[in-house]
Amino acid sequence: MLNPLIALRVGPSHWMCDDALEQLLTFLAQQPDTVDEVALFSADTHPPLPLAEIEQRAVRLKEVLPRIRAAGYAVGVNVLASMGHHEENLPHSLDGSWPRVTDPEGRVSLGAFCPADPEFQEYVRQLYRHIAGTAPDFIWVDDDVRLWGHMPITATCFCDGCVGRFNREVGGAFTRQALVTLLRQPAGDDTWQRRWLAHNRQMIEQFLRLIAETVHSVDSTISLGFMTGDRFYEGYGFVEWAAALSGEQSGPARWRPGGGFYADDVYMGLVEKAHDIGRQVSQLPAQVSIIQSEIENFPYQKLRKSVEITVLEGATHMAAGATGIAFNVLNLFSQPHNTHTEYAPFFERIAQVRPFYQRLQETTGRSWARGIWPAWQRDLFCDPNTEDWFQTSRMVKALRQLYTLAEIGLPIAYGQKGACVTALSGPLPSQFSLDELEKIFSGGVLLDGAAVQTLQEMGVDVSAWVGIGLDGTIDKDTIELLTDHTLNGPYASYKRDCRQSFWGQPAYRLRPAVSAVEALARLVDYSGADLGLGMTAFENALGGRVVVMGYYPWTLIHTQAKTSQLKALCRWLSRDTLPGVVETYARVPLWAREGTNGEPVFVVLNASLDPVPELVLRLHTETAQILCLSMAGREQVLSTQPDGDSHVLVMLPNVPPWSIYLLTGDVHL
Repeated sequence: MLNPLIALRVGPSHWMCDDALEQLLTFLAQQPDTVDEVALFSADTHPPLPLAEIEQRAVRLKEVLPRIRAAGYAVGVNVLASMGHHEENLPHSLDGSWPRVTDPEGRVSLGAFCPADPEFQEYVRQLYRHIAGTAPDFIWVDDDVRLWGHMPITATCFCDGCVGRFNREVGGAFTRQALVTLLRQPAGDDTWQRRWLAHNRQMIEQFLRLIAETVHSVDSTISLGFMTGDRFYEGYGFVEWAAALSGEQSGPARWRPGGGFYADDVYMGLVEKAHDIGRQVSQLPAQVSIIQSEIENFPYQKLRKSVEITVLEGATHMAAGATGIAFNVLNLFSQPHNTHTEYAPFFERIAQVRPFYQRLQETTGRSWARGIWPAWQRDLFCDPNTEDWFQTSRMVKALRQLYTLAEIGLPIAYGQKGACVTALSGPLPSQFSLDELEKIFSGGVLLDGAAVQTLQEMGVDVSAWVGIGLDGTIDKDTIELLTDHTLNGPYASYKRDCRQSFWGQPAYRLRPAVSAVEALARLVDYSGADLGLGMTAFENALGGRVVVMGYYPWTLIHTQAKTSQLKALCRWLSRDTLPGVVETYARVPLWAREGTNGEPVFVVLNASLDPVPELVLRLHTETAQILCLSMAGREQVLSTQPDGDSHVLVMLPNVPPWSIYLLTGDVHL
């Protein structure tokens, strides 16, 4: 049986009174078979509610849930605030003497309580007993269950209770100030930071376990779900958290991965959020199969985010790994003049594209995305060399910039299991042990000069692994000049000027350490004077292939010469095992998956306002025909042309701006 495909999240004003509920059900009936299930928000503001209010709403939910179920939908409750998001509507929210989440300086968010406090946990038990007693099909725990970002503060929780619990875990006697100083200390040793992330991971696990035990003590058949974003500071404990929610008697947990993309002012935010979704899905255990990505149009003002971008967003999330979509698009309030009509275009379009979503779900399932892996692991947030650990993360920033490779038509892998090539930037090598790095460098690796510097600081013999040393940096007036090398194709002598005077970053001058190093680019100034080696290729004794980029490796790579070079390099690094590459010079992200029957599956998105008259893909398959389905529902069979060993070229004609396609073959990748 397939998982639910489309869910709708609905605010309290749409179900708290009979007239509003009837309006909602009438509206949904106008688009039959569009929505599979409905999740009713427990609240519309973000701190927890008093128990007296929860009790009243539970009484109403007992009446409402059967009526929605009778209309043909699975129905459950989305608990908006378990520990609380941030400060809002405080006069009408839960108050109590329990500790609030606390930041390193001792400041608190009045809208969020410490989830580890035993007395507050009793409130949570009563909250979930009431919700479970309404007999929902499922209960969602919202993304307030986190430790980062409870406005007006960021990193938590450093309340007295949490500091004491950490002391008991590690056998310490730290005060808050001493612990914060230790975690901030740039000592080159991340041991204490790792312990803190483990502490955070466990805190959330225990909180979710408390919720699961409470709910399942009332009804063991209720399915529990959890909404997340990237959870770097919390230790990305998705495996433990999923196990905690499943409990001993219930089935696998549900998941709703999310991220920030609330308006379509910048279209590429849609693609960035798809990468956020893909990272989260890559950390989930295989048994979690209901993964409904969050489509969040908050605060639901229709003209801020177009209908077309909204439905396209859902398709990209499924391309990245989600198995369904949870739409949250309705107005906050049900109005007397029935504002559902204002949002009708969303649902009409969802109904039209539902077959495309359905095909994505049927075809890709829980398969891994394959391609270039921007390397990370769940303790990525550790960084003992940052200036202030609680304000920024060099590691996360370094990771996110690597996804620019997707914009030029290279497929992205979100987990190491799908890696054909590994990409490393700046401090990222330091998150791995030397043994892990040795394994990485026995394959294909694309890295920048700053990552080489990190390897040197770790004591790695970089001459053996990457074939070069560093010969300083140049901070102004540097240009990249491509050499006459086969991997550069016809672009020898091409110059790329990224204008250090505008977008300053150092150019790393590379020094060959062994004779086998091949020069791919040199650095020159505005007079044409040679400044040194800027890009190299090397095959090491581990069996790996390595490319080092010293000049603007991840930014301003969008010229035809540079995109062509990078595609050729990644094919070389992977020993031509990349599942696919966009050959056309166009901004077209490509997701490569394996179908549920083992066939190759590709999703391509024209992420531009320009049409592509002929989109040519080079795919790692030998199939003679590719079946292509557009989101508009047009199906066509595309003939392929052999292109070397186990590869074909396929051409998709007339690709409109911001359109997406699903392509499937009939052989294994």
